[in-house]
Amino acid sequence: MALTPEVKAELAAVPVTKPACRKAEVAALLRFAGSLHIAGGKIMVEVDLDTGAAARRLRTAIADLFGLTCEFVVVTPTGLRRSTRYVVRLIRDGDS
Repeated sequence: MALTPEVKAELAAVPVTKPACRKAEVAALLRFAGSLHIAGGKIMVEVDLDTGAAARRLRTAIADLFGLTCEFVVVTPTGLRRSTRYVVRLIRDGDS
């Protein structure tokens, strides 16, 4: 069952304060929407999401919990993709 954009936006707005719960959320997003790439001999983690709120929440959680800085990229619809995509990239320290 697919989640509607309204439900995804509502879930992204729910505050989570426990670090263990936030780590579980990050792990789930990495597991289901993430991929690993090797660029220039370094490991890069990339997460492709369809809502900006979820991507911003993931970027913030990674920065708060692990002290790592992520890129936030908005991919506009072209060709086969009909909707805007939001990509969170961890280029530096991807192996950690």
